[in-house]
Amino acid sequence: MPLAITEDHRALAEVAAAMVAGRAGTAGARRVLLDRDKTDRWWSTDGLWKEMVSTGWLGLHLDERFDGQGYGLPELTIVLEQLGRAAVGGPFLPTVAVSAVIAEVGTDEQRERWLPRLVSGDVVAGIGTNSDVAVRDSTVSAAAVPALAEAAADLFLLPSGDDLVLVQAGDGVSIRTIDSVDQLLTPVIVASLDSVHVAEVFPGAAGVAVRILRLLAAAEAVGGLGACTEMATAYAAGREQFGRPIGSFQAIKHHCANMLVDTELATAATWDAARAVGAEAELAATMAAGHALTAYQRVSLQNVQVHGGIGYTWEHDAHLYIRRATVLQAFAGDQDALRDKVIALQLDGVRRRQSVDLPEGAEQYRQAALDFRSELEASDPVEHQRIWARSGYLQPHWPAPYGRAADSVEQLIIEDALDGLDKPSLGLGEWVVPTLLQHGSKEQVDRLIWPSLEGELRWCQLFSEPGAGSDAAAVATKATRVADGWVVSGQKVWTSDAVNCQRGLATVRTDPKVRKHKGITAMIIDLSDPAVRIRPLTEITGETLFNEVFFDDVFVPDRDVVGAVNDGWSVAMAAFGNERVSIGGGSVTMTAEALIDLLERHRPGDSGVAREVGALLIESYTLATLNLRQAARAVFDAGPGIEGNIAKLFGAEHAQRVAELALRIADRAILVGEEPEVVHDYLFSRCLTIAGGTSEIVRNLIAERILGLPRDPAPK
Repeated sequence: MPLAITEDHRALAEVAAAMVAGRAGTAGARRVLLDRDKTDRWWSTDGLWKEMVSTGWLGLHLDERFDGQGYGLPELTIVLEQLGRAAVGGPFLPTVAVSAVIAEVGTDEQRERWLPRLVSGDVVAGIGTNSDVAVRDSTVSAAAVPALAEAAADLFLLPSGDDLVLVQAGDGVSIRTIDSVDQLLTPVIVASLDSVHVAEVFPGAAGVAVRILRLLAAAEAVGGLGACTEMATAYAAGREQFGRPIGSFQAIKHHCANMLVDTELATAATWDAARAVGAEAELAATMAAGHALTAYQRVSLQNVQVHGGIGYTWEHDAHLYIRRATVLQAFAGDQDALRDKVIALQLDGVRRRQSVDLPEGAEQYRQAALDFRSELEASDPVEHQRIWARSGYLQPHWPAPYGRAADSVEQLIIEDALDGLDKPSLGLGEWVVPTLLQHGSKEQVDRLIWPSLEGELRWCQLFSEPGAGSDAAAVATKATRVADGWVVSGQKVWTSDAVNCQRGLATVRTDPKVRKHKGITAMIIDLSDPAVRIRPLTEITGETLFNEVFFDDVFVPDRDVVGAVNDGWSVAMAAFGNERVSIGGGSVTMTAEALIDLLERHRPGDSGVAREVGALLIESYTLATLNLRQAARAVFDAGPGIEGNIAKLFGAEHAQRVAELALRIADRAILVGEEPEVVHDYLFSRCLTIAGGTSEIVRNLIAERILGLPRDPAPK
């Protein structure tokens, strides 16, 4: 999904995409790459550059007082994303980076002097962040200073310790163009600065330049990531080998699914970083670059792998993105530096507070929620679950009278207003009960919903069976028709929380003669029936969350059939869609943030392990922003997103990586009984990539249902 969520941002993205496409897209980039013996200012005669200048893109993020458009960095990142999709070259990125820095740290006089000239396109700039120049008596002298710039740049913004200096090209400035991996976004060497007059000094601003360049580079990377993922997916869907599209092979599906995961995480992190302000902005930009730039390199290389030999040719677009990813990584994405910065900021107490910008009028819901809070806090705790249930605040998104039919905005307000209250959990009922609301009869709803909300009935899900694995349609438990109902016999397994439940929603086979998805019926099982046997399963942690459930000719009355007979697959799919809690329950206690304290206790001063912690902190941030974008998309009616599917896959694997690193950090402490939660999480986390569909199956689903790759051929 693109960076743009709001209607205005989507419109801007469409205009930018159309402008790039109208100027030949990547064909223009290839033409420049193949014909590099042009003049130093080749980009100034390019039609796209002229159009970018005339439409005001160079000043999109700048105040109107300085001839800008009056927007900000979020809008600039949207344009850069579209430029990145076509690997557009030229001085746009360094020029807008320099103007953004001056806009933030310059005085009004400095802004008035430089920003209008940068907006006009008559003056283009370069930026350096990877070396230091020394200033003495208002002049600067240095040798071999790398900068992201065109050879004919008019200005260079360079670091000098914690400060920035602005140097004009001219006498005493010698520029050498590098035979770079990317001749479209050209790094140059300021080969020498010989007592060059410093045009401006921006005290203490070096960190600002680094932050802004990281953010803007991440935005361009998002565009490249999207282009590579779409390119690889389209090729996989159309290219045939061994008599079928290569996209039907699981290995290719997993490659493409991984590319999409990387793209979506980079998009979410960059979107959030563009909104951040203050100290949080530095952390967010570092996190965004930490994922996006590394992911861009990884995905651009994977794109070639999916294409095979054709992707290795000069004429193909694939290498354009490898080249761009390499340069962006080198200038803005040094992984050790990024991870060190993340750790340093975390130790300084900097945290990114996640929030969604709510539309006007959203606060109308807050007072009602606060009134409910006051009522609850003044009541007898014995009555709390009933009060929660009857108020509609227990499940506010459910339809009235069982919920409040709250839209996304009201849900966010309620969550904030009631934060900290001990809210009752319905367990797996949080997705089983809404399935009854969707597919159950009026009699079932009247009989079962209120007792479920008030805690009298607790539900489990009886879908998984021995030998079925992730195939929820492989139902062998059978139901035989008898007078006024059915007799159910068979076995379910991996049933979470069954020993604590009074009811279960089961899938049973009612017609073995039709295809397996067609002969399934959903039924409510009374777990107190003597013909039901529940046997807890001991997990590798020693806990007994999962259960086997045996049905020894259990009678199920007709009134407990949910939906139509033989239409149970649609009921099961609704239950999967209503999932709101972690399948298998339980949780890991060790988060990426908690690794910092663990590191201080057991591996202080170990910079190598600290960087591994930094990498997981970046992962944690991208996952949080992915979930935040899902909420923001709902608030702005931007249509359904794919964040939930990505979060399920990435979140489980991230939790495992955290648990594995925690064990390594704790090291010998676990041998003497210290850090027991580390050992528990290490063992427990193994279930996260299995329960509710293995990571391999989830990758297949992402590839097929989101990317549209062909399904595996049906077995003959």
